[in-house]
Amino acid sequence: MDGTPAAQRIAEALAANPAITPLRVVRGVGIDLVELERIARAWARQPRFIERILTPAERDYCLSRRANAVQHIAGRWCAKEAIAKAVGRPLRWQEVEILPNPLGKPVVYLHGTSAQIVGEGELLVSITHTRTLAQAIALWVVNR
Repeated sequence: MDGTPAAQRIAEALAANPAITPLRVVRGVGIDLVELERIARAWARQPRFIERILTPAERDYCLSRRANAVQHIAGRWCAKEAIAKAVGRPLRWQEVEILPNPLGKPVVYLHGTSAQIVGEGELLVSITHTRTLAQAIALWVVNR
């Protein structure tokens, strides 16, 4: 060791080799839980409910899961709520889109003002559900 602080050595290594991934830190975390019955009732009472909270691509995906459509709709509801908690402010429903990658992992796509609020950060989500509940957790990570 040459007495140089660790943070300075890391910064110098990153500057010398741009192929090294920068350090990422969690800036915010959010979690949400909802009863599937609550989402099913809202959808039955107001059929445009899913048009308000889901983008067209999200609706296509969720409705293609015929037997489990409510679970997928509720999962996206939770994920969007968790994202808003992680960011620390409400985002527009239609500007936050959560779609599966080819392996089924949910990926967050931001549009409009919501993308500007999050900036260079990235949102990571995990969604799970049972026969009666849906839950999601979101992390807002940024480069250090």
